[in-house]
Amino acid sequence: MGFFEDLKKLKKKQPHLSVHVWKSDNSDYCDQIDGCKNGYLCFNNRLTEDCMYSFDSRWDKDCVDISYCNKCELCYDSLDLEGCYGCVGSQDCENCTDCFCCYDLRGCKDCFGCVGLRRKKFCIYNEQFSEDEYKERIADLKKEGVNRGWFDGLLCEIPRAAWVTSNQENCFGNYIVGSKDSYYVFKVHDLEDCFYMYDSHKNKDCMDCCAFNNSELSYECIENSVLYNCNFMYWCATCTDCEYLLYCFDCENCFGCMNLKYKKYCILNEQYSKEEYFEKVAEIKEQMKKDGVFGEGLDLVF
Repeated sequence: MGFFEDLKKLKKKQPHLSVHVWKSDNSDYCDQIDGCKNGYLCFNNRLTEDCMYSFDSRWDKDCVDISYCNKCELCYDSLDLEGCYGCVGSQDCENCTDCFCCYDLRGCKDCFGCVGLRRKKFCIYNEQFSEDEYKERIADLKKEGVNRGWFDGLLCEIPRAAWVTSNQENCFGNYIVGSKDSYYVFKVHDLEDCFYMYDSHKNKDCMDCCAFNNSELSYECIENSVLYNCNFMYWCATCTDCEYLLYCFDCENCFGCMNLKYKKYCILNEQYSKEEYFEKVAEIKEQMKKDGVFGEGLDLVF
């Protein structure tokens, strides 16, 4: 029997998590979250606090109905915000405060129904007002809601960037923040020398990873944090020099294991000595090469 058949057999015997919640507090009705507090119906979030109905967002506080928002506070019904405060019904805005139904704003404050503005205040549908005029109008405008004809007209009229990036150098992709020398990466923060990454943050020298954080020298991993020199991992954390692990934590030099904690030199959940481990892994990899499956991922197990 080949390695992948053995791993699939082990996977069928082991219990599986009903929800994927790691280092989170009071967030029982959430899934795929890491380091969250007081969350309700949040999914794929990391380090959020007091948030509800949130998806794929990071470092947010007191936000509701948001998706792909990072470092935001008191925001509602918004998409793809970065570092915003008190924004409602907005998309693709960065470092904005108290903006309502806006698109593609940078460094703006107290704007309503605006598109493509930079470092502006007290604007309504891209028209400049004084502070007093703005405050007189804004209460009624919020009650009435945005005028879709005017707003959609601005969306068609104002030029927009082909992709959304900030503080990046020599990168290709979209929604890239603070990254360097990375190719084909999307919705990422603080990457360096990475390729083919999605929804990943603070990684270096990694490739083909998704929902992946604080890791280095790793390949083809999904939903992991704090890995070093690991390949083909699913929902693992703080592991080093491991391959083909599922639901393992604080492990080192393990191969093809599931549901382990604080273990070393294990293969298919069986304990080996250090010398036996490296010899056995070399044998398994050699057989995988002969079978033509060396380098294949966990998709052969799922």
